[in-house]
Amino acid sequence: MFGGGTQLTLALDTTTSSPGSVVGGRVMLGGGQKPLKLTELKVSLLYVRVQTREGQSLPDIDAREVAHQVVAAGGDIAPGSQQQFAFRITVPGDLPPSAHNVSYNVVATADIPSVKDPSAKAELKVVEASKNANHRIPLHEIEARFPNLRSQDEDSLCDALRDFFLACYSEGGQLMEAEQLIAWYMQNGTVRVRRQALEAWGNLVDNRVQPQHLQTLYAVASTPGLDDETFEQVIVAATKFAEEGALPLVQQLASDQRSDVREKVAQNLRFNAAEKFNGKRELLVQLAQDAAPSVRKAAVSALSCFRDDQQIMYWVASMADGDPDPAVQAECISTLSLVHHNGMGELALAVYEKHAQNPNAKVRSTVAEQLSWQPQAAMQRVWGLAQKLAQDPDEEVRRSLAFQFCNMEKMPQLLPIAQHMAQQDPSQEVRREALGSMASLMPPQQAAALYWQLFSQARSEDDVWPLVRGLRHHRDHGDVKRVLTQIGQSPFSGAADAAREALS
Repeated sequence: MFGGGTQLTLALDTTTSSPGSVVGGRVMLGGGQKPLKLTELKVSLLYVRVQTREGQSLPDIDAREVAHQVVAAGGDIAPGSQQQFAFRITVPGDLPPSAHNVSYNVVATADIPSVKDPSAKAELKVVEASKNANHRIPLHEIEARFPNLRSQDEDSLCDALRDFFLACYSEGGQLMEAEQLIAWYMQNGTVRVRRQALEAWGNLVDNRVQPQHLQTLYAVASTPGLDDETFEQVIVAATKFAEEGALPLVQQLASDQRSDVREKVAQNLRFNAAEKFNGKRELLVQLAQDAAPSVRKAAVSALSCFRDDQQIMYWVASMADGDPDPAVQAECISTLSLVHHNGMGELALAVYEKHAQNPNAKVRSTVAEQLSWQPQAAMQRVWGLAQKLAQDPDEEVRRSLAFQFCNMEKMPQLLPIAQHMAQQDPSQEVRREALGSMASLMPPQQAAALYWQLFSQARSEDDVWPLVRGLRHHRDHGDVKRVLTQIGQSPFSGAADAAREALS
């Protein structure tokens, strides 16, 4: 008569909610010592307000159930069994937030004949929606916002899933009530719908992963016959969830026999995974030693997350010297571009000076591309590198350097090198690139005077485009505005439009 060993436990997905938001969680019903019958299992939201009245010794108490959901009814309870039920309750929109005299509890009760009814409760804090990062919009409101989430037309449904995916970047927590619907499409839609749903679902669940989400992801990953694009979305989701329990799946994917899969794992560890988590460093070190150059390159790129790790960065520097593939060497140079912020500026400059003489033009071009990241304190050595690269026999190397002058405004000492390239380089394309970039190395009055003179001598629109590009750098200066205005009134229609746009 007093329970027979039955138990009830309740867990909330979040202990904070808002008026108009959804409270979700799970109820676990444990069986007793003998077979029993469940009449009803109900989850209720209870509201209590205590109001003192002047002249009254006892306060007024308003205690009532404001919402409920029956999650199970009419079932059997086997001895020692454990049954789990999910629930969703919407907090009425007209309720006040929690306060010193206002409180809320979520209460689960099981009506079981012949025994004392077990119960469980959890306190819920209700705050204004604007202050609640876990505010959950009810599903019917989400469907009203994205009506085509129920569309039978594949194009309309995929468009809605794409819009939902984008919304999850800023509103994922609020849209979580749609998780089961999106997951249903991952298993029951067309190939295209399943792929789009998986992409949306990964964005929705990211940073909110629960064990059931991991089970869903593992189930999708093990589905036979997945097309390449859908499998790529599995990789994206796995790397997003890596620090939330999906690391074993990521490790499994990183050992896949297909090099393109391993490459995508490395790429997504950079662009979709948390900056750092336990196991990421070791995984990237493994991938950076892969037999496939494309995998090593992607892994070295992802190691940029560890620019503050001296051991890793010195290892990357040694890879720049020792890896046989020029693309990997170039990626090492890129990864080292910002290590001066962590006290390793000498390391990067030594690598750059060595590889400015690399036999592969792609590697030398990468050195030129990364020079603009160097601090002013490295000016003397950057000047030497720029002077050397400006004389490189390969046009693409010189073009890369010429373009980067536009990002080196804090190093005006480089202006003579840029001017020489603009006037003397054997390639017309390099000359124009340098001309369009070197304005950033000049005071605005000097740039305005020079570019006005060159505009007066222009014979074609090709002569004018570099001038517009250069003048944009100083477009707020009065003298520069006057030159741009004159170009905007010229017969060179394309460049004139660009000049007017720069002034707007």
